[in-house]
Amino acid sequence: MQSQILPSRSALVDRIAMQFEYGQNLICLVGSSGLGKSYIAESFITDKYPEFNKAYIQLSATTKDLDLMTELLQHSFRGPLVDHNLSLSQNFFNLYRQNPCGPCLWVLDGARHLSEEMAVQLALLAKKSPATLYILVTAQAPNMLPNALDIHLEPLSSMESVKLMSMFFKQLPMREDPVFQAFLKACQGNPALLLQWQNEQQVELRPQKNKSMRTSWHLALFSVLLALLMVALIYQKELVALLPTAVQDSEVETVLPSSAAMQAEPIESAAINESDVSQIAPQKQAYDSVVPEQADEQLDTTQNDAPESQQDISAIVSALDTKLPQQLTVASEVDVNTKSSEPQSLAPVDEQRKETKAETQTDTANKHLSEPSQKQQLQDDSEWFVTRNDNEWVVQLLAVKDAQVAIEFIALHNLTDVKVYRMMRANSHWWVAVLGPYASLEEAQLIKATLSEDVLSGQPFFKKVDKIKQEINQSTR
Repeated sequence: MQSQILPSRSALVDRIAMQFEYGQNLICLVGSSGLGKSYIAESFITDKYPEFNKAYIQLSATTKDLDLMTELLQHSFRGPLVDHNLSLSQNFFNLYRQNPCGPCLWVLDGARHLSEEMAVQLALLAKKSPATLYILVTAQAPNMLPNALDIHLEPLSSMESVKLMSMFFKQLPMREDPVFQAFLKACQGNPALLLQWQNEQQVELRPQKNKSMRTSWHLALFSVLLALLMVALIYQKELVALLPTAVQDSEVETVLPSSAAMQAEPIESAAINESDVSQIAPQKQAYDSVVPEQADEQLDTTQNDAPESQQDISAIVSALDTKLPQQLTVASEVDVNTKSSEPQSLAPVDEQRKETKAETQTDTANKHLSEPSQKQQLQDDSEWFVTRNDNEWVVQLLAVKDAQVAIEFIALHNLTDVKVYRMMRANSHWWVAVLGPYASLEEAQLIKATLSEDVLSGQPFFKKVDKIKQEINQSTR
């Protein structure tokens, strides 16, 4: 069938075919000019009765009865010898007696160009033809052919008019557009007039936004953003000016220079116990409290009298030479003891972490071993079904898009006599799992009765193999 046809027109094509099957061999499709009679006739001869001998002839004022008779007989018989002295019915009967033809379908577009003699001949052949002969004629007025069934073609509704236009035009105005509504009313459902819509001209008539207004809006937005940036810059400078400046602390010389501490002679380290550490701690606190006071006094005296400050500094350095090495030795030994005790306390924690990590790795390995290395592949039995008998029966269990779901379903229910084929539905591939095939429907019913309740909950049903072949053929197109 032609790709673009409205549902109402498609239903009319089916109605014409139904009237032919009911025994009415001569049908006249009646409608005014432009309603699409020729389009429906083309759709009918294209879609219906593919096994018939078909003849589509578009009549005109220059068409002669002799030419029409010759063309109809040539489309119905193989190499016919037409006698121009005989009528259409006489030639048809003679040719059929010599070499019988199959069923025929004749479509004549334009009944007003038929002569009265040819109209009588068509009515006679439709009534007394020895073979199956369907004749469809299009006309603008009823009762143009004797004994013909007139089927009237109605204009399109408003909704169908818009749908027809959407098939041929990408952009259409809204239904509320007054110009578009006036056009639809003036066409009165006539497809020939509806397709005269000039979409480009209508789009040009629509009001367009002024480009100058767009440019002015862009300039205004840019100026506002620029003003905001300038205000932010000014406020940033004022805030920086109001913030207090950071006062740098004057460098104060330490009581003991680093060079003097590095030049101190090393003292042999000796093991001390907790009582010695407790005796040294009060001395360190007293030293820490005395040294800053001496340093402050020294700084005050340096501002007043430089010679005296030099003497005080030498005295402080001599005092530090005696006390500081002992203090450094004690501190170093305490650090050594603490470091030697830390690994012993941390050793159990490290062992626990290693055990936990080993257990985690073991669990992960077990999980990987339990999972399947690769997904199972689903076997496609489509070619095998093509070779089977059409009258055999199967029990359809499942139809899914994902092949893995079908594999899990078969494995879960321990199904053995299962065949799987692939079909196309709604532009996507489906996997269908069936049981069988079986020679008769009764045997398939017995097999269905033996299935488990879980499988029967999916409501399996019966299907013939010829139906499966149709589905496989559709998927391979």
